[in-house]
Amino acid sequence: MQAYFKLRNDILDCGLTPNELKVAMCLYSCVFKSYYIVKIKQKTIAKKCCIKKLETVANIICSLQRKGIIQSVSRRQKANGWLGTYIYRLKMIPSKGYFKVKRYILGKLSNVQLRMYLFICRCLTKRNDMWNSFNDIARALQIGRSKVISTINELVQLGFIRKLKILKSDGSYSDNHYSISEPEQLIKKEESPKQATTPFRTFNKSNYSSNYRRCVAICQVKFNSLLDFFSGVVLSLIHISEPTRPY
Repeated sequence: MQAYFKLRNDILDCGLTPNELKVAMCLYSCVFKSYYIVKIKQKTIAKKCCIKKLETVANIICSLQRKGIIQSVSRRQKANGWLGTYIYRLKMIPSKGYFKVKRYILGKLSNVQLRMYLFICRCLTKRNDMWNSFNDIARALQIGRSKVISTINELVQLGFIRKLKILKSDGSYSDNHYSISEPEQLIKKEESPKQATTPFRTFNKSNYSSNYRRCVAICQVKFNSLLDFFSGVVLSLIHISEPTRPY
């Protein structure tokens, strides 16, 4: 599975509420290749989007249908007569009208932070650089300029974006260049071939080998001591059992 999924460029312009945006992201994150038919439980959607009630999810699904994000919803009947998992047909994403979003972002940001993060993702250049002015961002997201600055600073502190130092022609540095980054706590460190993982902890094979050799050496010493002890016992028994020679 890829580390990112695609969203339409106009996803922020569809008049979606914060929870509707989260559910739409959750559904599009389940799209495989170019098949926009998604099968997912509403319970799973609620968990990924941090929504407490399934009824809320059901209402959001209906709203997304009215707004054209979801084109149809169906449920197949099982052999036992029970209804199966919901199947959603989503609005297709055009081949050139999308932007990419990291998959781990679901459920990690507040409503304002999420919209800001998506806006930055949409505005990224091929060099992973966003340079829109704070005023432009404020107009696009319909929030105040001070809120834009504070939200961007929050994303920088959380590690989801980083500020770039771009040298301008007058020798100063630009203050509105940002790129997407990955928080350290969300990066899964790849284990080296010398390491193995257990359900309890990660251990190093070199340490394991040295401990193993130490245990073997201790066992050998104990075994030799035990062998010497029993050898002495056997010799003593042989000595006791020997008949006394006549003089």
